[in-house]
Amino acid sequence: MTQTSTLTSMSQGSIARLLFRFSVPATLGLVANAFYNIVDRLFIGRFAGADGLGAVGLTFPLTVFVIAVGSLVGVGAASQMSRLLGEGRRRDAETVLGNAAAIMTLFAALFTTAGLFGLDGLVKAFGASPHLAPQTRIYTEILFWGMPFNLLGFSLNYLIRAEGHPRYAMWTLCVGAGMNVFLDWLFIARMRMGIAGAALGTSLAQIASFVWVALFYLKGAGSLRISAASLKPNGDIVREMLLVGASPFLMELFYTVSMMLFNNVVNDLGGDLAISAVGIFFCLDNLIYLPVFGVGEGLQPIVGYNYGAQRSDRVKRTILCALAVSSVYFAISFIGAESLTRAMVTLFAADDEALIRLTVRAMRIGYLGMPFAAAGIVASNAFLAVGRSGVSLFLNFCRQGFLFLPALLVLPQLIGLDGAWSCFIVVDVGGGLIGAILLWYFWESFNGGDRDLLGTQLEIAFNK
Repeated sequence: MTQTSTLTSMSQGSIARLLFRFSVPATLGLVANAFYNIVDRLFIGRFAGADGLGAVGLTFPLTVFVIAVGSLVGVGAASQMSRLLGEGRRRDAETVLGNAAAIMTLFAALFTTAGLFGLDGLVKAFGASPHLAPQTRIYTEILFWGMPFNLLGFSLNYLIRAEGHPRYAMWTLCVGAGMNVFLDWLFIARMRMGIAGAALGTSLAQIASFVWVALFYLKGAGSLRISAASLKPNGDIVREMLLVGASPFLMELFYTVSMMLFNNVVNDLGGDLAISAVGIFFCLDNLIYLPVFGVGEGLQPIVGYNYGAQRSDRVKRTILCALAVSSVYFAISFIGAESLTRAMVTLFAADDEALIRLTVRAMRIGYLGMPFAAAGIVASNAFLAVGRSGVSLFLNFCRQGFLFLPALLVLPQLIGLDGAWSCFIVVDVGGGLIGAILLWYFWESFNGGDRDLLGTQLEIAFNK
């Protein structure tokens, strides 16, 4: 399919087929990317034991932070690019591409340098006990050397998808995941390098993903080009890019801080064994929820293009289709996760009965709110797609600020570790209800003939 026909299909093709075409590669790519953590934990659980699992699990906030920074530029630029292509403004879309690449290169250099110089303080902030701190430090330091490539590859992959190439974007993550599986087997199972081998395999795999992304632009596979002129900063474009990207960035950044606090609370209540359970919990949690995040990423270019092309009917139908698919998936996943929990956990801790029991209980409690989560996730991505960053930020702040943190402060004090796992029920149920309410107001905006009614009401408090 040519680039022209790809863009034309956005405004004329079947909504269900378009959502499938964009969501499936996004989901497969996200699942492949999740294997960076899953494969590490599988090999470490088998060859380094519970302490290794705990050390790797403590670095989960760092993974979330990379997503936060990548989303700041990637999501914001992809939203701009989709809308500009829908409006037929190709030259401005190229400026977005060049500015995004330049800004992310700068961010990657700054954050890598800061992380390496502040490594000891960071490991302590993760919630590492004196027993786990040395292994956590080794793993984190090696990850930071691969961070520039991880950030650039992650953020630019959003722009590849925004141009209408979801399959290439999927293979970016598949290439890295495949490399990571092989390198983990080599470094951990064969060479017995333990934690250091897991981190080295992950960093080298991320470099491979970055090379795949770079080849897309070096070969001219898309319709947009990075040129010297496009790299020149454009104040208006950069400002809007960061405003739109601020919502997922602040959400993930807040989530990073929340997970650090969560690790410290769990460590106080259950020690190193509970920290190991957290590592398994988030690994499986990430994998189970990823398909809906893939649907959210898949709807963004479709909604953004049609919003720019003034096709409100297709915007609404895309969001409704995404809601239906996500809700059905979560309902089925809830039943599967609750009934197959032990089998899932034993993949990581086959011989540690205490760890298995603790993690099984954590998952069965933490997933009780899963069926309600679809509306919150879909709504957040839909508002980003139409440039309503303030609304998306409001929704995500409600989930992580008004819901998670108060629950984390109160529930563990009342019912111990069970209270910590119960915080995720509060986020899923409350976030879903808030997302549904915001989407209802969004429909009313269209029905009243004012596309920006909801944004005008809520973004007064956030931006613009």
